[in-house]
Amino acid sequence: MKKKSIAKVFILSLLKSILGIAIIIAVGFASYKISYMVLSNNSENVGTSSNEIKDIVEKAQTDEISKNLIYVSNDNKISHLMLEICNTKTNNMDYITIPVGTDYTIPTEMYQKLSTVNQEIPQIIRIGRLKQYFQNDEDAYGYGELIIEKILGVKISYYTVLDQETYLNHYSRRNIEVKFKPLSLAESSSEKSVTVTEKINVASRSYVNQLKDIKGNQNKIAEFIKDQYERVDSNLTVYNKIGYVESYEKMDPDLIHYWGIPGKYSDKIFAVDTKASKSFINNLVNNTTAYTQAQVFNKVAKTSTKSSKGKSIIVLNGSQIGGLATAAKTTLTNAGYKVKKIGDYTAATLTQTKIIVREDGVGKDLVKYFSNPVVETGTVDTGYDIKIIIGTADANN
Repeated sequence: MKKKSIAKVFILSLLKSILGIAIIIAVGFASYKISYMVLSNNSENVGTSSNEIKDIVEKAQTDEISKNLIYVSNDNKISHLMLEICNTKTNNMDYITIPVGTDYTIPTEMYQKLSTVNQEIPQIIRIGRLKQYFQNDEDAYGYGELIIEKILGVKISYYTVLDQETYLNHYSRRNIEVKFKPLSLAESSSEKSVTVTEKINVASRSYVNQLKDIKGNQNKIAEFIKDQYERVDSNLTVYNKIGYVESYEKMDPDLIHYWGIPGKYSDKIFAVDTKASKSFINNLVNNTTAYTQAQVFNKVAKTSTKSSKGKSIIVLNGSQIGGLATAAKTTLTNAGYKVKKIGDYTAATLTQTKIIVREDGVGKDLVKYFSNPVVETGTVDTGYDIKIIIGTADANN
């Protein structure tokens, strides 16, 4: 599929927004009522024959490999975000958790177009604040879909919005380790892989049991989908969602796979590695092998935050802006840290400040003194425990 231009994407999105209400009322509501009557037969129990369901499945227009962006909405925030990949060819189901603490710099051309929708939208956005950047939720979800497409480099089929209660009934959280080779972050010059601990969403045991109960039964699956879509918002109609009945029928809930996204945390701020993420998602989408074994998660060792006070610190100015190292020394010394030396970093001009520590868990308490710095464990000059290289982002900090 050819990649659509930003202009075309926005035109299509605007058309979808303009026509959305009419489509939902004229087509979505009608198809929903037809599906509802056919599926429920105007009774409390689904009384649809297998042939009737088969007819609905055959008529529905759905992607062979759908990418469903799942928002979990909590008041004026997005509390959780997942990308569901449903492969009707392999019957694989994958869920990728995207941290809502992700910061993303919108490309200039896209930003200029978004500014026509809301002049107040910042160019650097926080994914969890999408609903604060637009006047109504539909715009937030629709334009958010475009932004996520840009971040991940994947065409999203549709979006679904869950409320907090539904989310809590269906999912739980667990820590996993995401290992990837950086392709677009600061470490891109390195051949080494990095491992990042992330908290992802996985189906709760009760939800898995619910899916097991409907497995293989088209009537129950159709009723399940109808019930789900009565409690969520989506730009995919119930009628089209019925097109996935066959996949739900064949899907083994114990074989659903859950993933984190390539990227890196700096304190609580997450930066997606866009190139590595695109490669990772394309591998999932293009996978032609059906899952036959349950996913196994390795136990994640807990890392504690350790105080940097008492550690020997060297501060280097990597911004080529005079006075930053001296100012940082004054701030840190007044806060009780031991800065033994300051100087200039001549290897390159940095934008983002780096805090390099010799020992895992150290350095996180220094983050608050700088503008979104990167904390990493690495080689530190002899005689020091922590090396801070100040970037231009801290010129006005």
